[in-house]
Amino acid sequence: FAMALATAPRWTFALAPRGSNAWRSNRAAEKVRNFATSACARSRRASIGGSLGNSHSGLVWGFSGLSSLFFPQVRSLASSRMAKSKASKNLRSKELEILKCHRCFEGTVFRCTHRSAALGLDACFSVYVPDAPRMHTTLPYPRDCEEFPVLLFLSDEGCNDIDILMQGNVLQHCSDCGLILVSPDTCPRAETEMVNLCSASYYVNATETPWNTHCNMRDYLEAELLDLVHDNFPTCGSEAVSIMGHGMGGTAALSMALRKDGLPFCSVSALAPLLNPTGVEVTKTLRKTFRQLLGQDESSWRSYDPLAAVIDSAGLAPPTLLDVGSEENSNYVQDMVKPFDFISACHQRGIPVDFRLRAGFDHSFFFVASVIEEHIDFHSKHLDDA
Repeated sequence: FAMALATAPRWTFALAPRGSNAWRSNRAAEKVRNFATSACARSRRASIGGSLGNSHSGLVWGFSGLSSLFFPQVRSLASSRMAKSKASKNLRSKELEILKCHRCFEGTVFRCTHRSAALGLDACFSVYVPDAPRMHTTLPYPRDCEEFPVLLFLSDEGCNDIDILMQGNVLQHCSDCGLILVSPDTCPRAETEMVNLCSASYYVNATETPWNTHCNMRDYLEAELLDLVHDNFPTCGSEAVSIMGHGMGGTAALSMALRKDGLPFCSVSALAPLLNPTGVEVTKTLRKTFRQLLGQDESSWRSYDPLAAVIDSAGLAPPTLLDVGSEENSNYVQDMVKPFDFISACHQRGIPVDFRLRAGFDHSFFFVASVIEEHIDFHSKHLDDA
């Protein structure tokens, strides 16, 4: 059966409308074939099923799931990787507090808080964990549960850690793909005006007083949050992490993944980011924020600028997906987002970029909800190959 799937031609009856149940079933069939042929495939839930139905547009056939129970070699590889990951983990942290826990699709949302050393404040973040394979609503997770790769999502300014979890079918798709979704808060928060004015943190390490006391968001993400997630949730470890973001978060995701001394992410994607914030003269608000946080010397801003990160790189970068809505006002794309300057720089450095310009879309959450499944699929593919 496994060999038949591995040698099956890549045909599909893709006549059902996009987004329908029949279309999703067809997508599931394609993922089954990818799963069966991938040498690095990891185990999935122990369920298999089939669906055969008629839509008003055509016939669709597919599988709803497939377990490594039917693929002993794949199961052995997954078990070996799981053992290696467990051996490298530290003891699980006892400093993590669960504020709320919600069941959602075939997984659990944990809203967590902890005392952050980088921020000097209590910080919140949310984690969605697919069932592994049993349902869990408390910590710690048992050591023998299945482990999943991590997708880190950075939200736009004005958001918090929970907003993205309620957009479109984000959690359902993460559950289907077997991904842990991690969503940090967008800024340090406290009851003081000094901290709350930093809502547009751009995920930087502030150098100017008084912001440098608490606004150390890059250190928090790279040196603290991911380690905390790996220690407390069933992840595959630091070698299986991808990053994506929206707006302000997309700018930060690209600058973190593309800079030459950054973490080795498996893939990176961004929705409607500002790709050259240090060169954007149109918005005075952004430059004012950077001056408040990073000072008057604009050369110190370069490590938070995706275009500058590409120019300073050695041509090494993870697979990159860039998604931008064209909006009704074309000046927004040309003067603010500047995707073509970014793509040209990537081309000169030999960095491949999958660029998608969506006609008629803006950069709101309606845009995010419309395209985020494609981004999750993009990251799932590269995390499976890791």
